[in-house]
This record gives sequence, structure tokens and C-alpha cells, in this order.
Amino acid sequence: MFGTGLAGSGATPGLLFRRQMRGSLPLFIALVALVGLLSVGAPVAALAAPTPEPTPTPTSERDPMTAPMTAPTIDSPPPGSFVGSGTTTVSGTGEAGQEVQLLSPVDGQDPLCFARVDDTGEWSCAAVSLPSGPSIPLRVVVTGATDLAREHTIAVLAAPEVTGGPNGGSLTNGTVRGTGYPGASVVVTASGGPRCTATADASGAWSCTFAGELADGKAEVSASQQTTYSSPSWSNSSLPVVLDFDFDPPAAPTLTTPAIGARMPLTSAGYAGTGEEAATVTVFAGPYSVCRAVVAAGSWNCSGDGVAAGSHRVIAVQLDRAGNLSPGSPGVDVRYGAPTPTSSSTARPETAAPPADAPTAPPSSTSTPEATQPGSAAPASPKPQADRPDVALAIPLPGGWNDPTQFATALPPPWSAPDLAWLRAALLGLGALLLLCVPARLLGGTISRARDGRPLWQSMPIAGRNRSHEEFETAPELPLHRGLVAGAAVLAAATLVMLSGPVTSQPAYLRLLLAVTLALIIVNAVGALVPLWWSSRVWRTKASVTFLPRYLLLVALTALASRAFDVHPALVFGLLGSVTVAPEVLTPRRGPLAAVRAGSLIGLAVVGWLTLGLLPPADGFLRSLAAETANSVVLAAIGSAALVLIPIGRTSGRSILAWSPPIWGCLSVLAFTIMFGVLSPTLDHWHQGNTLSLWWVVGALFAALSVGAWAWQRFVTPARF
Repeated sequence: MFGTGLAGSGATPGLLFRRQMRGSLPLFIALVALVGLLSVGAPVAALAAPTPEPTPTPTSERDPMTAPMTAPTIDSPPPGSFVGSGTTTVSGTGEAGQEVQLLSPVDGQDPLCFARVDDTGEWSCAAVSLPSGPSIPLRVVVTGATDLAREHTIAVLAAPEVTGGPNGGSLTNGTVRGTGYPGASVVVTASGGPRCTATADASGAWSCTFAGELADGKAEVSASQQTTYSSPSWSNSSLPVVLDFDFDPPAAPTLTTPAIGARMPLTSAGYAGTGEEAATVTVFAGPYSVCRAVVAAGSWNCSGDGVAAGSHRVIAVQLDRAGNLSPGSPGVDVRYGAPTPTSSSTARPETAAPPADAPTAPPSSTSTPEATQPGSAAPASPKPQADRPDVALAIPLPGGWNDPTQFATALPPPWSAPDLAWLRAALLGLGALLLLCVPARLLGGTISRARDGRPLWQSMPIAGRNRSHEEFETAPELPLHRGLVAGAAVLAAATLVMLSGPVTSQPAYLRLLLAVTLALIIVNAVGALVPLWWSSRVWRTKASVTFLPRYLLLVALTALASRAFDVHPALVFGLLGSVTVAPEVLTPRRGPLAAVRAGSLIGLAVVGWLTLGLLPPADGFLRSLAAETANSVVLAAIGSAALVLIPIGRTSGRSILAWSPPIWGCLSVLAFTIMFGVLSPTLDHWHQGNTLSLWWVVGALFAALSVGAWAWQRFVTPARF
């Protein structure tokens, strides 16, 4: 069919295709136009037609065009809080996906850590190291957006560091050294419970000594510290350090050279002998420290000069590696001034080389081998060098005259105690009134009525039943000078007060004895002169001072209690006498006079404590003496005032209570409040160890027993008879 059509028409296939395309071209163009209109109209229709909003999906990034980013927060540690460690965790909140940086508080630029806010909106930086200080800034910023930042300050006090014994190693004679925050109070604790206290100097260095509380051997030692801005909180304890305690001093070294009567040159004089291995031997010629050497293989030798011409006694002492000082060797009398030796046989010996583990001895100009070469002429008139500064450092003693003792830093300034500490002291003062003073008065009255007013000691027939009250042969009575008796009593009391804390063989404790003696003189002078002045000027009545030997027993008991219960600062009683008026006016005047005496002691304690806060740091002999005296005055004055106000026996408290109970109550609460404020460092440690709660229980038991005994005698006994 197709073939007939094509043949009949006489057209070729190509011609036929062109004819068909001409006929369909308008249709093709119309189709293309329709497709174009549809493609253009689709987006327009899409924009015009409303579409449902897509369901939002969580995303880690926020579109900056929709809402501004917010700054992250620091939630832990909170602002103004205290951190007792140099390493802590800092955390907070922010927008999910943010990268935050915790900046260094030292320069505020270097990041301490990088953290990313998780899907819950929290970030955290663990084990962040922070310096100690009262206002340490914590600042967090968003990476790449430093304007998005938050900052606040906290107080940080890291644990102190225990560096070792007196020579820096693990061996020690009881002295422990370390570093801490400048001016901080440091408490060092050894395994087993013994403690010693120290105050860090301006550079942060501190040292304290365990005395008589540890045995020879190894013990773990750690330390914690407290500052004025952290009180009453303490830092965490430092990592324990194992120290080897050695309290045994070495024997005296031997001195084999020179021999007795030898003539020694003024320069290059040689000395030799034997001693304890690795100990440091120092040779003295009269007042001169001439040379030092370390014992190696059991022997030592050294040479030195600087000794003035004349006869001198040569001795040697040695300091072992733990810091224990030996006694001096037997003295050898020699004469200096012989010509300097020139032959090789008389050349000075070389100093023995120290072992590898021996402590390095500090350099001294008296033992410098290059000072004068063998064969050189002796100087015509050598200059004595006994007063040179380096001579005083010839023996590294464990303590010197200028070292502070426990009484130099016993009390913190009164304004450093927080309000919470004063509130606790006031509650303890009120508790002492209710649980100690009042029950003691009830118990004392109960015992007195049970014995018909007779003292306890009269019931003890020590002399025997058949011994006469009068002796036919008696020793003659020797009158003693009142000043001599008073001086001996004050010195004995000062010695007892010193024993309330550890005492070592350091020279500084002789200075402490002087300071405590001065303090007791001041306390007794105020406790006597103020009532005498009041009696003579106000009442126009003659009064006198009476020495009471039983007060020495009370001084000893308080010192013993301070040592037994580890009370630092110590509870001190320092009165040695009382003030009495004439017998005819004794009864009406006894109470007011006792109140004047107690009030003067309380006022002295307050003035002394305020003065103590104004004193410079105890870093020299005079400053340490002043600090020890002021601390001793405060402790002795307030301790004496509080104890004499307990109304038992013939104390001032009983006289004041009989005269005016309200005045007695006010004075007692005031005295005990100040005393507990003074003893706040001890109370802090008791509070941490729950010892303070135990004392509350003991006080409650004492009060219950005293009130029970009084009630039994008052109500039960009369009903039975």
C-alpha cells in the first residue's frame, strides 16, 4: 500500500519527509511553547500555593540570622566560694555545639582547657590547676567570639608542700620544712597523730619541729594550711611524704691533728680526725670557726686560717645527716703564730671527698684551699674574724636565736576571725556558764554542806592518830625576801607555761622563757595594781597582795592539760597571788574588788590581742620576742580571768557571785567567749575530728551529775531523816 502510494505520486522518501515536517512544524512549536509555560508557571504556583511548615529537627548549629548567640555560664564553683585544693573541676552551661575556652587566671589570655557544650547544654573542664589567692578570676569565652564571655571570682588555697627534713632530704631530727601560702598557718601531722605548727614567711617557706612525740623510724607526714581569707576553712592535706626520723645525736668526733701543745701556722693550718660516716665536722679554735669537712670512710681532714695569734683551744663537733648536733670533742690547747710550713711534708691535707649521698656543705671562706698557697708568707698582723657573718653560719644548727617558736604565731589577729567563729565562741561561752560554772558551784556547795564546811584536806590525818599537833623540836624559820620569793615563783610559772607546748634544744626557747617571764610579770602587775589603785583611790581602803602557792599547781595543771589534749594555742593560767583588803571591810568589799580584778584581766587580754594584730611579722630576735610576749600576755590574762571566775573554793568567781549574780554571769560569759575566740584554731581541729562534740557530751554529763548530787542533798536527804 505504501509502495503504491509512493509510486503513484512519483515522490521520493526524502521529499515525503520534508513535506510531513512542513505540515507538523506549527504543532512542534506549539508543544515547545506549552512546555516552557508549564516550567515557568510551576515555581510561581509553588510560591503562591500555601504549604505546611516542616517539622523542626534538632540541629547542632544555630542560624545566626534567626537569633543571637548567648554567653556561656560558670555554675561550679559558684561565685565567692572557697576551694581548698589547687586542682578542681569547672563546669557550666551554654548553647549546644558551642566550643568554649576557660582562660588562665594568671594572664587572662592562655586557655586552661577547651570544652564543647553537649546536647544537654552543659560543659565541663576537669582537673583545672588554679593558683592560691583570695580572688582568683574564672573566665569562660566562646571560641571565635570573645565578646561572649562570663567571669566571677573564687577563693583558692592549695595544700602546702612538705619538702623534707632540715637538709631537704628524707632524714630528719624532727624538723620538717616545706612551702605554702605566705603568712599562712601550717599544721603538720605525722602518722599516729603528733602535730607541729608553723607560720609561712613572706616567701612561703615554713618549718616546725616534732619534739618528744615521735620515735625513731619512718613516718608519713602531711600538712594543711589556713589563711585569713580562708578562715575557718583549711586547705586539703598535702600528699604524704615518708620521712626517716632520727632523734639520736651522734657521738663527739675525735681530733687527731693537731696534738696538745702544737704550734700552728696562722694560715694553712691542718686538722684531721674521725667521725660518723657522712656527718659534717666543723672545727673551732676558740671563738673562730676555721674549717669544715664531710666524714668519708670514717675519717675527715680540712684546713683553714683566719685565727688570731695566741693560744686557743681546738674542738670539733659534727652534724649528722638528720641534723642532730654532737657534743664537742675534748679540747686541744695549741698556740697559733708559728711560721707557715714550706716543705711538702707539712703541706695542708686535702679535704676528703664527700660521698655521693652526703649533704652538700655550704661554702665558707675559712676553708677555701686557694686562700693561701703553701710556702707563702704569713700576714704580719692577721685580722680577727670572729664577728664575720659567715662564721655564724659555720654550723647549720636546727634552730637559732632568731627563729620563731610556737608562741610567736599562736594567735591570729582578732579581726581575721569570721562571724561564724565568734558566734561559736559565744555559744561555747554560754555553754561553759551553764554546763561548767553553775554546776561547779552547786557541786562545791553540796560537798561543803556534806562536810559541815570543813575543807577536804583536814580529813586526812597524814601525821598519824597519836602525833601531837605541836612539836617540841622544830626547825628554825628563816625569813625569805619577798622579792626573791616572787621572782622564783614567776620563773617557775614561766617554765611550766613553756612546757604547755613542745620544747626543743634550740636557742630560741631561751628567748621564749624570757618572753613568758615578761608576760607573767605584766599579767600579775595588772591583776594586782589595778585592784590596789581602786581600793585606795575609790574606797580609801588599804589593800595588800598575797602570794598563793596553790596557784602554781593550777599553772602546772593547765600546762599538763594543754599537752595532754593537744591544745594549740595553749590554755594558760598565769596568776600567782590575790588582793585582799582589811579584815573589818573584807565582807562588803570582797565581791566588787574581785570584779575589778577580773575585769582588768579581761581588758588586758583584749588590749594585748589588738596590739598583737598590729605587730610586724616575727622574723628577728626583737620582733619574735615582742610577738611571744604579746601572745603570752593574751593567753595568760584571758585564761586566768576565765578560770578564777569559776565559783568554787575561795576564787574571785565565788565572791562576785555572792555579791551580784548578774555581774558574775556577764563577766563569765565575756571571759569564756574571748577565751574560746583565742583558742579558735584548736576548736577548728576539734570540730573537724568531732572532738568538740565529745566535750559537749562531757560537759552535759558533769552538769547532770552535779545537779543530781545537789538535788539529792537538797530534797531527798531531808525527807529521809
